[in-house]
Amino acid sequence: MNYSLDFSAVIFDLDGTLLYTLEEIAATGNAALKRLGYATHSVSAYRTFLGGGAKKLAWRILPQDKRNQENYDELLPVLLEEFELSLNTIARPYDGVLEALAVLSSAGKKFAVLSNKPEEFSKIAVEKLLPGVNFEAVYGALQNVPLKPEPDRALKLAELMGTTPDRTVFVGDSDVDIQTGLNAGMITVGAGWGFRGVDELKEAGANIILDVPADLAKLL
Repeated sequence: MNYSLDFSAVIFDLDGTLLYTLEEIAATGNAALKRLGYATHSVSAYRTFLGGGAKKLAWRILPQDKRNQENYDELLPVLLEEFELSLNTIARPYDGVLEALAVLSSAGKKFAVLSNKPEEFSKIAVEKLLPGVNFEAVYGALQNVPLKPEPDRALKLAELMGTTPDRTVFVGDSDVDIQTGLNAGMITVGAGWGFRGVDELKEAGANIILDVPADLAKLL
């Protein structure tokens, strides 16, 4: 199916949309938990822990009976240290992502990244794993800046790319991403190949759900 959307720019989520990072994040989280003597989680459990940034991840991976401020304050810096150690050691682009981005670029579409992963890590990941892709900007989590699903930075990216929200596609694999796009008045596209699955994307109200990254070309 070709959707023939009227758009000039695309904002992509990063983890679970452009990059398969689930095993890397699970290894990172489990390494941090081990250092502090906590039990670890299965890789699949991390699917539900992700989407809110490093701070929420730290809280969610703590054992339920250990979720308090003291333990959280101890775990978060350890988690960030482990992130830095493991960054881009297992992660890879999803099959078909680079080809789809090339097609969109050839059609004159601009694109950017908006992630809840720390901005420094987001930029390093894009540079290493998506080389040669001309992103207008890569935004990630910063101190005292609202995370997704707040629409502030999505709107800023649209402005930066010289377009309006209604001519901007927001692509992501979680309800947080779809909510961000909806909050910003953008066209929302669910990455059905990502971490969270089609049902969550449908429930969140995605305008379109795609099965594989190659389907991004069908938006033209």
